[in-house]
Amino acid sequence: MRVAVPHHLHGLLLRAPWWERSVAALGLLLLVDSFLPWYRLSWTVIRYGSGQETHHVNTATAWHSSSAWSLAVLLGVTAAVGHLTCGAATTRWRTRLRWLFLLTATTGLLVATVSWLAIPSVDAPGGYGFVAADEIAGGVRLGDIVRDRLHDREVNVDWGFYLAVFIMMALVLLMLQDIVRRADRHAAAGAG
Repeated sequence: MRVAVPHHLHGLLLRAPWWERSVAALGLLLLVDSFLPWYRLSWTVIRYGSGQETHHVNTATAWHSSSAWSLAVLLGVTAAVGHLTCGAATTRWRTRLRWLFLLTATTGLLVATVSWLAIPSVDAPGGYGFVAADEIAGGVRLGDIVRDRLHDREVNVDWGFYLAVFIMMALVLLMLQDIVRRADRHAAAGAG
């Protein structure tokens, strides 16, 4: 399947420097990654009498498992798009906007990391997903992932989250490199 790209955008994409294409790719990757499994619950049920075991797994995306992770994705994607559109701003505002979007991406990375650290550890009371009978009431069944009620980060946080942290770190570093590179080029032009 071929996607039709308007002629003026196709030329723009090909002429864009590698770092701008990389920032665009990282922003798109982060958005796609947000729909991958970020959190999972797995459990085993043993039938009374027969002893037959059945294994179950339930996964959730960033959007379904955590408000903080959803915010982190929004901040990262907004930072990538904003950094790319800084060229449309007046020269006076470009550097300030790039720093603002770098701060936005860094905030997204921090929100994701701090919210991960806030998930109770396996070592916490009731570790390994033990759920007391009174917590199952209210329509929540065993194995349901309840948004913003995550637990056992060491065993339940899934690979989509770790990939997103890597993508956001790369995005922050690439945006910082671009700002420093532009500042060095501006200083060299001013000296020469």
